[in-house]
Amino acid sequence: MELRQLRYFVAVAEERHFGRAARRLHIAAPSLSQQIQALERDLHVTLFERSPRSVTLTPAGEVLLEHTRILLERADRARAEVRCADGRHRHLELRVVSAVEYVLDGALHQLSGPASQLEVITATATGKEAIRAVREESADAAVVWVRSAQEQDLSGTVLRQVSVHLALPAGHRLAASPAIRVAELATEAIVLFPRDLFLSIWEHILGHLLPAGMSRPGQVLTQPDLINAPEAMLRSVATGHGVAPVAPAMAEHLAVAGTVIRPLDPPLLIPVELVWREPPHPGLERVIAMLAGAGG
Repeated sequence: MELRQLRYFVAVAEERHFGRAARRLHIAAPSLSQQIQALERDLHVTLFERSPRSVTLTPAGEVLLEHTRILLERADRARAEVRCADGRHRHLELRVVSAVEYVLDGALHQLSGPASQLEVITATATGKEAIRAVREESADAAVVWVRSAQEQDLSGTVLRQVSVHLALPAGHRLAASPAIRVAELATEAIVLFPRDLFLSIWEHILGHLLPAGMSRPGQVLTQPDLINAPEAMLRSVATGHGVAPVAPAMAEHLAVAGTVIRPLDPPLLIPVELVWREPPHPGLERVIAMLAGAGG
């Protein structure tokens, strides 16, 4: 097994789709598939059950995923500590909530290096996982969407306010409108990610889209496989299952055919925050400056 193959394996396991994982890793999908097949041959097991639309972990894959996350975390920490041993760089562990990377314009990838004098190790997490990692000191800080009242015990700063628009099927009755009035969504099916893993942003979005509450049972559609795949939400919209909130930068990056993106009236703004425990990491001020200064 190679660390590179294990990183590829984790990306496929989290995205549940080879194409999405390849785009996340910035490699060609056939190359990714070949590396996963090589890993399976090396281990003499099948790691994924494959279908044209998605992949799911086999029992062997579930076991490997549990061990791989620990191995990669230790490898990343070892690399960072070795590189920081000369005293010129500081090591910082950062958790980043899913989909934030689409609105930070690549700034997350520029945190490490000579300009910042930091060695920043980033890992994607759900909102719940990111907050817990900071509280339990397994991460120095986290970039999260809006926090709940129960999460205000941590220190934090708002990096930016993200304007969230609405994705609609191309043939939707409101698709030709220049802006979508929230009052017109009272009976619409809303496609969202699982509530329990992203509680604060889930409630923030739904409170804006359906201020009077749900008009019927099942009005909000959630699926477990939407956890780390914003593209899956947009594809669900394209096939007519409902409408979904989406940041314009995310929609532009994913470019799912059959959807149109419209601003909301009134606008929906969601804070992106950096949170940390006290006392702050010495390099945190530099991280804030670089992330808050990113365009968008």
